[in-house]
Amino acid sequence: MTTARHSDMENSPDHLQRKLSNRHLQLIAIGGAIGTGLFMGSGKTISLAGP
Repeated sequence: MTTARHSDMENSPDHLQRKLSNRHLQLIAIGGAIGTGLFMGSGKTISLAGP
């Protein structure tokens, strides 16, 4: 079995690049806000409905 160095893997054409654009960060933030709102809203509804 051969082992490749990390620097060799970075230069290969099949290596994935780690990039987050400004738009990606905005969509992650919007999704987090929507998810938090749904979580908090469902918690309030569940507490009102009871067991």
